[in-house]
Amino acid sequence: MQKNKSAMSMVEIMIGVILLTLIVVPSLNVIVSQTKTVTATRDHSSAAFVAQKIQELCRSFKFDMIEAEQYNADAVKQKQTFEWRLKNDDQYRKHVVNEIEYLIDPAETSIDLLKGINDGANTKTVALAFRFTIKYTGKDQREHLLKISTVITRRE
Repeated sequence: MQKNKSAMSMVEIMIGVILLTLIVVPSLNVIVSQTKTVTATRDHSSAAFVAQKIQELCRSFKFDMIEAEQYNADAVKQKQTFEWRLKNDDQYRKHVVNEIEYLIDPAETSIDLLKGINDGANTKTVALAFRFTIKYTGKDQREHLLKISTVITRRE
């Protein structure tokens, strides 16, 4: 009876499998971790895109029609302001990108008047401080917040 010297023994096969496992498993962990990082970055970038869209939408309104509180006495006119729509109208508040819903939080939304140098009663508003927060649940199933602050100036 002759032994086949070219065949591998069971011990050699097991050593090969163990070495392969020691190389592949850490590599898979790195790939999974990097995929999660890329997904989280994409979700955050999409939130920044929505924030930019909201800011541009705000700038498309006439300056006097951005802030709502100045029209407290006129409810019809107040509902035409950007601030009122952003806080109450789902077309302005909800944005879906890559199957993720980005919501503008009305409680975290404010538009404050910034007056000129004299700050007297008759001083014209020269700018608006616009703050809002975007809430979203990312692909990682965690809730995220993106807080945005900007200033919108009056165009003369």
